[in-house]
Amino acid sequence: MPIKQEPDATPTGADDKLVIPPGKKPPQGSQTVDKAMRLLKIIAGGSSEGLRLMDLAEQSGLDRATAYRLVTSLANHNFVDQDMQSKRYTLGLEFFALASAASNRHDLSDRAREALEHLSEVTGDTAMYCLRSGLDVICMDVQMGNFPVRTMPMDIGSRKPIGAGATGIAMLAPLPDPEIEDILARAAPRLAKVPGSDAESIRREVALCRERGWALAADDPQGRIMGLSLCLTSRNNRPVGALTLNGIPERFADDRVAGLAALLREEARELADQLDRLPETERHRTRWSGKRTARSQNRP
Repeated sequence: MPIKQEPDATPTGADDKLVIPPGKKPPQGSQTVDKAMRLLKIIAGGSSEGLRLMDLAEQSGLDRATAYRLVTSLANHNFVDQDMQSKRYTLGLEFFALASAASNRHDLSDRAREALEHLSEVTGDTAMYCLRSGLDVICMDVQMGNFPVRTMPMDIGSRKPIGAGATGIAMLAPLPDPEIEDILARAAPRLAKVPGSDAESIRREVALCRERGWALAADDPQGRIMGLSLCLTSRNNRPVGALTLNGIPERFADDRVAGLAALLREEARELADQLDRLPETERHRTRWSGKRTARSQNRP
């Protein structure tokens, strides 16, 4: 059985609120939208069995009547589904349709999948692609290797606070220090629930990541899964995503890490090169042509 981290049910983005200048009122309807988005993020961070209405009300801080009204509206638009027997709420297909469109817009699908397939095949470890979304790291795709002890720290679509684990550290490293401090302050309540993710430890790991070019850290609270991660940046050096290799700690001995980091760097370089060569109209298409690179076509 894969070693798997249970998703954090802590409300995501609750501390990422719109700041209204003194003397000005928030835009009409904005508070309703904020509350609905908070519910969506809580459902996304919940278990695969879904969450009850009372869970949503408790975790969001909303009264049950308001939570019910908002989640019913989300269900009417197919962003949320409710199981008629258990009465639990899960994400609906419309949510995943939009997520799929967003992932393609960010140049993921075929290109990222090729990189993950190659990494998992060559190393035998789990390869993962994540994106940054505000204060979160979201897992977009996973490819498991053939090593007998399989590890899977995140499910596709699950999230964790930026700064947590190797992936979160790798995504912080390209940012300027003042921006990192702002992120750590805003994400502090959620990071406090992840062992080893206090601000001082993250600063230390970010410094090491900048020095080495990659992050190496535990990717689950018990330290049973290690992650080796390299950030992918945009043309203006902003963190976009990260390629990560995961495995048991014994798989990341010093004599092996250098080779793994070189493989990550090669895949990241090729992926970035492919994307940068595409014209802007191609980079933001909702579907890829599905053509594979010459190298990928020649893979065993």
